[in-house]
Amino acid sequence: MLLHRLYARKVTLGALSALAVVLTLTPAAFGQDALIEGLKQKYRISEINAQGVVANPGTVLTIEADGINAEPYPTMITFENPVVDGQVKQRSKGLGFLKSNNLQILQPGQKVYITKINESTSGQEDSLKITILTSDAILARFSSGAYSSYQTAKRYSTTLAFKLPKGSLSGMSVDSASKMIEAVLSFNPADQVRTHDAGVVTRSCEPHCAISATTGAPVGTPSSAFAPPPPASAPTIALGQTPDQVTSILGTPKQIVDLGSKKIYKYPDMKVVFTDGKVSDVQ
Repeated sequence: MLLHRLYARKVTLGALSALAVVLTLTPAAFGQDALIEGLKQKYRISEINAQGVVANPGTVLTIEADGINAEPYPTMITFENPVVDGQVKQRSKGLGFLKSNNLQILQPGQKVYITKINESTSGQEDSLKITILTSDAILARFSSGAYSSYQTAKRYSTTLAFKLPKGSLSGMSVDSASKMIEAVLSFNPADQVRTHDAGVVTRSCEPHCAISATTGAPVGTPSSAFAPPPPASAPTIALGQTPDQVTSILGTPKQIVDLGSKKIYKYPDMKVVFTDGKVSDVQ
C-alpha cells in the first residue's frame, strides 16, 4: 500500500511538472504560431515545382530595399539576408566561399512571390523569415567548363530574416509584422491582377523559356523588339522627276492625259503634271 501511494505521488508530481512546462511554453509558442498563420492568410504562398515553374501563383510583392542577394532556383543551399531595422545587412564574409557563382543582387522594383513564411529563435534574438522567388526569370550566364559558358533564364530565390530581440515574435501582431515586411517588400493591389494574368502566359512555356511576368516579353529581349513598327514614310514626289521615277513610287496611274509636251498622270488622291518629261506640278 505504501509503495502504491509513493508511485501515485510520483506520477502526480511528474504530471504537474509536465503541465508546468506546457503552461510556461504554450503562450509564446501559440503567439508565434498565430502570427505565422495570420501572415500566411494575408500573404498567399506561391506553389513552386522543382523546375521553378509557378504552379499556383500567390501574393506578389515589390522589392524596395537594396542589397538583397539571391541564388538561382533551385539551389542546394540558400543563405539568408539579415534585415535589421528595415535595412538589409551584408551576409557573413566567412560564408562567401560557399555562395553561388551566379549570385544576383535583386533590384528595387523587381516583383517577387512568397514561397515560405516561418520563424526561428536562437541565442538572444528572434527571426521572422520570408522566402521569396523572383516572379520574372533573370537571364544569367553559367559556366559549363573551364573555357565555356552559356546563357539561360532562371528565377532567383532567397530568404529575408527579420532580426528582433528574443521574445518579440510571441507578442507581435500581424499588422506590426506586415509593416516591418512591407518596408522591404511593398504590396500593390494592381500587381496581383497584372502579374497573375501574365503568369498564365509564362507557365504555358516554362521551364524551356522565360517570359517576363511583368512585361510579357521574353527575358533578355530588348524592349525595342516589341515596339510597334514605325509608320511607313509618305511617298515623296519632287519637281524634276521623270515619269518612270513617279510610277516606281506611286504605281501605274489610273489615267494619263497626253497634251503633247505636257502630260498629266491622275491618281486617286493627286495629279502629277509633267512638262517636257519632268514633274512640273503636283495637285
